Amino acid sequence: MSCLRYIGFIIFLMISFSSVRIFGQDKRVNIDSLKTILQNTTSDTNRINILLALAAANPNHTAENLKYSIEAKSLAEKANWMPGLFKANDLIGGIYFFQKDYVTASGFFQANIVASQNSKNIGDEANELEKIATCYNYLGQHKKAIEYYDKSLSLKPDADMEMGILGNMGDTYVSIGDFPHALSNYITSLRLLDSVLSTEKTVDVKDSSQKANLLLNISSIYMSMGQPDKAAENYNRVINISHIIKNNALEVLALNGIGSTYKVKKNYAKAIEAYTISLSECTNINYSNGEVTTLNELANVYVETGDFGKAMDCAKRALKLAEEYHYNDQLSGLYATLGQVYLKQREFSQAIAFLQKALSLSQANGELDIEQNALSALSDVYEKLNQPEKALKTYRDYITVRDSVHGIDNANYLTRIDLEYTFDAEKQKQTAAFNEKIARQQVLTYCGYGGLALVLLLAFFMYKSYTTQKKYNALLSKEKQGHLAHISAQDTVLSDIAHIQSHFVRGPIATILGLLQFYNHEDPADPLNKEIIEGVSVSIEKLDAVVKEVVAKENNLRRETKK
Repeated sequence: MSCLRYIGFIIFLMISFSSVRIFGQDKRVNIDSLKTILQNTTSDTNRINILLALAAANPNHTAENLKYSIEAKSLAEKANWMPGLFKANDLIGGIYFFQKDYVTASGFFQANIVASQNSKNIGDEANELEKIATCYNYLGQHKKAIEYYDKSLSLKPDADMEMGILGNMGDTYVSIGDFPHALSNYITSLRLLDSVLSTEKTVDVKDSSQKANLLLNISSIYMSMGQPDKAAENYNRVINISHIIKNNALEVLALNGIGSTYKVKKNYAKAIEAYTISLSECTNINYSNGEVTTLNELANVYVETGDFGKAMDCAKRALKLAEEYHYNDQLSGLYATLGQVYLKQREFSQAIAFLQKALSLSQANGELDIEQNALSALSDVYEKLNQPEKALKTYRDYITVRDSVHGIDNANYLTRIDLEYTFDAEKQKQTAAFNEKIARQQVLTYCGYGGLALVLLLAFFMYKSYTTQKKYNALLSKEKQGHLAHISAQDTVLSDIAHIQSHFVRGPIATILGLLQFYNHEDPADPLNKEIIEGVSVSIEKLDAVVKEVVAKENNLRRETKK
């Protein structure tokens, strides 16, 4: 079950069934009473809420809903009431979305992004970004869709929204045939859901159903990637969940999935067994839609095994149910199956009739795969009827559709390459920036180490001067009066050295330490950092001059001592 397939429905439900506050109370009222309230109220905010409630009250009347929502938007703009304007934009966008005018719909969602940014409401902004992404996806602009999904995720929405965004991104990647990225998104969404569920004391049916749907999507990806065993493993997990929450419809979907894994592996006996169990479940719960799907799958398996009688029986039963319950979305596939069965039984007139129906419907619905299969089968029929002109024309049409499908595949391939290039370029850009930052930090670190080395060197000289002073004090005691004048001169030199160390060393050291505190580690490219490093350099040069002066005085003192 695809998340993307139902996103439009979810958007509409979210808008339509959100509680509308009227006169400070939540009320469920019918359209007539809403109109009566609207006539009797003068409050702008109440009128806006009532108009929005009227717009959402009857989903089937889109023109009337649009009129009410536009009136609510206009009134909200005049009253400068942002919450009402936000709701109106959302509702109008949803209406245009259902009219398949995705460009106009995204414009209203974009307006809400600006509003949510102004109000600093990150949750609303993420929600609107996701809706725009969905519009781009329906427009076939998959790269833009993924870009907006990424923007939505970057805002770090809550776990529920993040899971939905990841699921929709997975659907987008499926649309362009990028199954590894799709699988990654579905699995990440599943792990996030498991993490949330692990913190809850009880798991409700909604959470379990969401997990089952993700597992179904993951299974479909594994099937597309040619890994039926992994698909079967996840389909079995769905069956376990369906037993826990007693959801037979989920079990039917999973059983049909298991049947398809056996069909791919050409284990037709096991496939028939799985589809038969699924069919029994459909009958038990009156799941007619699932029964149609399962019967069609069974018919195709029987065609593969050469049991055309059973194939015909299943296909006819499926068609009868589809026509009875108006499952028009399944008719083209059923017509194609019946056409194939009649072709196998060499009942060519019946085969042509059903294949032409399948062709007409598939062309109207844009179902290229069914159209391609129907044309191929029709070409075979005309060839067997010895009608070469029709066979050739139909085959040419088949080639045209096949090339069209191939063209779409190529376009999707180019989109995947473009996305990969974009991701790689961004990654390289981030890596280069990181390396540059590291290099700047290394330069600063080396400067700091250099300054520290000078400080240690000065400390060494200070210690050495101290020991020298002690030595000369001892000599003063021994030499007594005879060397008093000489020792006095030496003492003067040592005093000078101590003075230099206490007054001229501390200043540069304090300067270095002070400058380093203002260095911008977050942005090494900050222009102020250059001035700081220059200041450190000047202070180091001063320290170097002090060291040289101390060394000179010490050398002079030694020469005097030798005399």
